[in-house]
Amino acid sequence: MPVLVRGSWLLLAAPAVIATLASGSGRAHAEDSVTAPVPPMAPFRRGPLVEGTLGAYAPLGPLKNVTAPGPWLRLSAGYDFSKWLAVFATGDAAFLSTGRAPPPPGERAFVIWGFGVGVRVSIPATERLRFPLRFDVGAHKASDDGVLKTYGFTATNDLGSGTSYGATAGVEWRAPSRHFGVIVEGGVRNDAAFSYAGKTDKPLAIVAGASLHYTL
Repeated sequence: MPVLVRGSWLLLAAPAVIATLASGSGRAHAEDSVTAPVPPMAPFRRGPLVEGTLGAYAPLGPLKNVTAPGPWLRLSAGYDFSKWLAVFATGDAAFLSTGRAPPPPGERAFVIWGFGVGVRVSIPATERLRFPLRFDVGAHKASDDGVLKTYGFTATNDLGSGTSYGATAGVEWRAPSRHFGVIVEGGVRNDAAFSYAGKTDKPLAIVAGASLHYTL
């Protein structure tokens, strides 16, 4: 008789035991499936910066009748003082040709290059997203073997013939480490050396590109 009682008790308790084990197993699987938390953003650190830009240079003034838009490269080095302020020195070059100009002398490739300094003010939107405003001033010239003079651009070979200045606006995404950033920007630049003789049109150009930013 005691054996029968114990057997009955085991039969009655078995479903509860099985349910408890199943519940524990389900919780274990749920805990295993939880993803690791995203690491927080590293605190901002001021320091030296380097930045490379690949984009396009498109003349808007009289030079647009001589050359089509072409690739543009820029290298910047400077210092991040805070989340919203950075200063830098730059060197850049645009690779163009006289493909839109009537012959003679026919199509010739040339390079617009120069140096400058600037400042960037960034407006924060989130921890990882900012809206940078960049202002540059410098000087540029053309390496063209004198071909642009035949089309009325007489000061293009003198780096000191005029001041270049411009501004761009864009969007910047920063990695959680805060070392890396990606910037997409565009704006307008005035290159005084590319003024057309006898014309009052501004020697403007659109500059736009994507940059990879690194703060040391």
